[in-house]
Amino acid sequence: MVFNLFLKLVKAKTEEERLKWSVIYGWSLAGIGILSFVIFASISGRIDSNEFLVSLSGWLWIISLLLFIVRYTSSKPLLGAAAAGITVITLGTIIDQLTHRRDGAFGMGALFGVIIVLFFMCLKNLIVNWFYLIRETIRYGKYIKGGTALDLTVLQPTK
Repeated sequence: MVFNLFLKLVKAKTEEERLKWSVIYGWSLAGIGILSFVIFASISGRIDSNEFLVSLSGWLWIISLLLFIVRYTSSKPLLGAAAAGITVITLGTIIDQLTHRRDGAFGMGALFGVIIVLFFMCLKNLIVNWFYLIRETIRYGKYIKGGTALDLTVLQPTK
């Protein structure tokens, strides 16, 4: 979604341009994420730290990580799992209310379960995205050296 908007902004029409900008976009997100994490980690523990810089680097890290996680994979499974998780948490809370326990045991258990599932989905997407980014970089490097020709990659779903 964001990457397709980026491709429209740079007016990438051919396969070579799309591959070049895809590699640049992916490594830029990775670089911004790593750099902002290092800045956040190095200045957040200091007493004289600038609160604006700490919060800016934290938000940059979160945004770049989220954009990288949904870069090569669809966000639909992640959003579907979150929606199903909200349903499960709601049912747990309703069961708590119906049984007059009111201690939140079912709701909190469901919340922790949903958080764990979403964490592992994000972790899987992160690993897959690193694999695809490295694969794309190798493919673009081979193309630049003149060793291979690029095949047309269909990025749109077929009907």
